[in-house]
Amino acid sequence: MPRNKLIKIAIVGRPNVGKSSLFNSIAGTRRAIVEPRSGTTRDRLYADIKWKDKEFTLIDTGGFEAKLHDDMTELVLKQLHAGIAEADIIFFVTDGAIGITPQDTELAARLRKTSKKICLVVNKIDDKSVSGRALEFFSLGLGDPYPISATHNTGVDALLDAAVAGIERPVQTPSGKAVKVAIVGRPNVGKSSYLNALLKEERAIVHHIAGTTRDATDTDFNYKGKDYILIDTAGIRHDLKIKESADFYGSVRSKEAIRRADVAMIIIDGYDGLREDDGRVIDFVIKSGKALVIAVNKWDLNEGVSDKKCKEMLINKMSAVKNYPVIFMSCKTKKNVTASLDAIWSAYERAGATITSEKLSEILDSINGLGEVRYNNIKFKSLRQEKALPPEFTLTSKDVNNIKDNMKRQIENFLRSELDLEGVPVRVRFSK
Repeated sequence: MPRNKLIKIAIVGRPNVGKSSLFNSIAGTRRAIVEPRSGTTRDRLYADIKWKDKEFTLIDTGGFEAKLHDDMTELVLKQLHAGIAEADIIFFVTDGAIGITPQDTELAARLRKTSKKICLVVNKIDDKSVSGRALEFFSLGLGDPYPISATHNTGVDALLDAAVAGIERPVQTPSGKAVKVAIVGRPNVGKSSYLNALLKEERAIVHHIAGTTRDATDTDFNYKGKDYILIDTAGIRHDLKIKESADFYGSVRSKEAIRRADVAMIIIDGYDGLREDDGRVIDFVIKSGKALVIAVNKWDLNEGVSDKKCKEMLINKMSAVKNYPVIFMSCKTKKNVTASLDAIWSAYERAGATITSEKLSEILDSINGLGEVRYNNIKFKSLRQEKALPPEFTLTSKDVNNIKDNMKRQIENFLRSELDLEGVPVRVRFSK
């Protein structure tokens, strides 16, 4: 069932009470970053959950802070309120080890004003000997508390049973294929701005401080009747530049997002140009066998450089760029933002193409006629496609040991050109 049709449950609470731990416990995976300090989750995270015969979307939110310390706190609070607004049910998580705090009391007062179903969750009740601590939370006026330990996964089943008791919507299966798109790049190049420009809402926090997004967040999106799952990721940093463990795990999750995506779109800062870290991300995408689209953002700041000249400059810095589509866009003015989706869909379709045996036979004859092949007296006997996503081919020859790297590159480029595989990594295996 599409995510926007499911019941939504938002996890809220002050910082460091275990919201992300509960999210991970229910989702069955460490998708949210958990650290023993506050403020790790900033954007809203989503996971589609099936519990027994019911389905719902779980939303993790940033921590509630009554006092605004800085503009980042204000942005996190804005995301929290957005999560509460879109939710049907709210898990209000508190810390049973510490007890009720003024922030708990203030958030409880705000939640009592809503008409939504509230489940008061008392976390960190790690054994039965301290279960009595949950009774204190009756005073918040939100009904019976649910004592749990998210870390040990105790009490969570009872919480979920109570939450889904009123869900009567039938379970459905997805109607079609959604293309998973990982939005990747260095910190602060405009990944979250791109997502917000598409959605026309602030789903992801945008801030001038690099590294605002730390988790990989999934968002369903439909454009021209086609379904996409947009995965906003943390900036991928070089290992030597990682100073905090949250940045490390954010980078790890970004790479995981690339591995589970169908297409990766790397966003490059048009003002900075192609940096060494950009090249590392492009190389990782290609080695992961994913279709790739390159988007040059902040093109509104461009001063007289043509699109063609810019692409030539990118190719001069990294020759592999010539094999992939380049979109010049501005998330600020929205120029070419939706056009990038057309490029993404085209790259996905090319990556999944299955080539007919007749076409492969025709191409085999052409390969045997290439100058480099004839000069080295190489004769290829067969060409077959092993798989798609990405396209993989096997060329057989008794002279396989005499095939040099430059000939392999020429054949790979020839296949990409003849089969119209721009935006797709092409893999060729040479065998006897």
